[in-house]
Amino acid sequence: MIGWNAVLIWFSASILSQAAFIGTHGIPYDANMLLDALGPWSWVLITIELGIWIALGVIVTQKFVNINKKQPQIG
Repeated sequence: MIGWNAVLIWFSASILSQAAFIGTHGIPYDANMLLDALGPWSWVLITIELGIWIALGVIVTQKFVNINKKQPQIG
């Protein structure tokens, strides 16, 4: 269950951050500007985000596998 909570927190934080930036500046984030401003730390953040996407993929895959195991096989 902690996996879903982490994904929901990350997604909600991203949405709220983007909304706050748009509300303040009137335009969405410019990804290139953010990556340039972070310098070498951008790779750390990219790695973390990639890890979160992989975790989400694993969680969704496990969910489908568990659903298929619970259904009785016909034939």
